[in-house]
Amino acid sequence: MKKFLYGVIILLVIALIVIGVYLFNLFNAFQSGVNSSFEGTDREGSELREEDIDPSMDSFTVLILGVDENEARSEKNDMDTDDFRTDTMMLATFDKDADEVKLTSIPRDTLTYFPEQNYFDKITHAHREGGPDNSMAAVESLLNVPVDFYVRVNMSAVVDVVDAVGGVEFDVPFDMKEPNSNDDGYTELEEGKQKLDGEEALAVVRSRRVDTDLGRGQRQLEMVEAILSRAKSTGALTKLDDLIKVVADNTKHNMEAKTIRSLAAYYSTNELEFNSTQVRGSDYWNPGNGAYFYWANEEHLYTISKTLRETLGLEEPEPYDLINVRLMDYITPYQYVEDYYLEEFEPEEPPYFMQEGYELQFGDGFDIPESTPEESIEGEDDPESVPGGGQNAEEPSEEPAGETAPEESTEQYDDGSGENYDQGGRLDEQPPQEGYNGGTDGPEGENRSYNGV
Repeated sequence: MKKFLYGVIILLVIALIVIGVYLFNLFNAFQSGVNSSFEGTDREGSELREEDIDPSMDSFTVLILGVDENEARSEKNDMDTDDFRTDTMMLATFDKDADEVKLTSIPRDTLTYFPEQNYFDKITHAHREGGPDNSMAAVESLLNVPVDFYVRVNMSAVVDVVDAVGGVEFDVPFDMKEPNSNDDGYTELEEGKQKLDGEEALAVVRSRRVDTDLGRGQRQLEMVEAILSRAKSTGALTKLDDLIKVVADNTKHNMEAKTIRSLAAYYSTNELEFNSTQVRGSDYWNPGNGAYFYWANEEHLYTISKTLRETLGLEEPEPYDLINVRLMDYITPYQYVEDYYLEEFEPEEPPYFMQEGYELQFGDGFDIPESTPEESIEGEDDPESVPGGGQNAEEPSEEPAGETAPEESTEQYDDGSGENYDQGGRLDEQPPQEGYNGGTDGPEGENRSYNGV
């Protein structure tokens, strides 16, 4: 009997030693992976925060940036990661009091103010103009919500993450045929619920050939939730070392290792709910040059801002705290904004959604009726059917009317998805156009034109 007990004890000790060595190696791999993927910013916290936060105790935000980059595209066009535009932009707000994560998807063409550049442009261009710092600043100006951290993900990482967790269940909304992660072939999918591997998941989050960028944004929200749910399952926990390698190879972030460990521990021991929304808006063509933009609905922006600020324990915003609301009648893409409009100007009347008799339509910004992205003109294949050619038209027309872009900023490459990606920056300063009224004739922001003021 004693020999049996000794044998059991010896086996337990051996098992503990093996587990201890594995955990030690896993910890070292984790530390190394987090350190190698760490990329700080020039910001010393958000200016919208009055006090420093502790992510292990406080609610906070993480901006998820998806960059559709791979080695072939980078080498072919001699581009660094910061030269790419973002195909995906989501603000994840972690609500520690409610054990909830609020995901806010921002369409890539959303007309947004860039504080560093001092003009309005598509939010997808913010990363190309100044990396994660610029994207964080642009999101803050759009939503009036602090962005505490960022995670920049190479979209090809979707392949490795999904494969590492053993695939994900997903309801594919329609038949798809999309370029694979190496741009040397295609991935084909049939409509219906099925288990996807990494390449198939990438096809789902990339595709916008049948619907629009808004439809793609909705699928990306759903895929994030599917991956997170799968990653938390018991089977996926055995893949931790694989997931660490994926993070190290395919992401950049500004979170310290202790912060990520704290989040992982919290996430693995608490049942979190996900609540998502996508910024509502309407199609808009710049009268100056016909360039396409997505004009965010001012009421929805304010409603999202109010909800997220409450979640973060911040003061309720005033409608005109949001620059898109305050300057809704004076926004001109690519034109520098005068100091008066930035620092002093405020309309005499409250915005339309705060006026007596108006029926609010977005609730808290999240629990609202399902959107219908297919109703947006953006993304349709026939450029002749829409003013200015629409999203599928060539993009050099995005430069201000009457100006010629420098040669280096007209260089383009084909990413294999039917889009041409342009490199380079903006033009030198152009004087603001006077008499422009980009205002709205209704809450959906339609029929915007030069009306004169």
